[in-house]
Amino acid sequence: MIAWLKNHFHPSMTRALIYKVFSRGILALFAAQLVHFFAPASWPLTRFNNLAAALGILFVLFAVLAWLRYDGLKIPHAKLPRMKRKDPPFLTNDIADHLDDDVILFDDLDKEEQDVCVLLADVILAVICFALMAFV
Repeated sequence: MIAWLKNHFHPSMTRALIYKVFSRGILALFAAQLVHFFAPASWPLTRFNNLAAALGILFVLFAVLAWLRYDGLKIPHAKLPRMKRKDPPFLTNDIADHLDDDVILFDDLDKEEQDVCVLLADVILAVICFALMAFV
């Protein structure tokens, strides 16, 4: 696994991976909070460790799907309409202009690199959820 990771993960993918982990993690915590708030008190998933286990299993399933997609399985994606990102006028000159490295976003990566980022993000979040289940 480590050799595969060294061959397929480039340091330029770090920013996209961090953004993917953060956005999916926040959405998972939001979903857990909604279940905790709206579910009846007698329901077993209202306990946080059960919710963390369910989210961990869900992220493991997502990681398996990302692995299958990386291996060549064609899983149709729902094409949601996306607004083109516009930078506000005050961001025309910033400190990133003075750095030698270009900022690489998730959308700038090719399909295989995007699949690797999604796979790693799901594995990281599954580990975090299972750690939360064990310690909380």
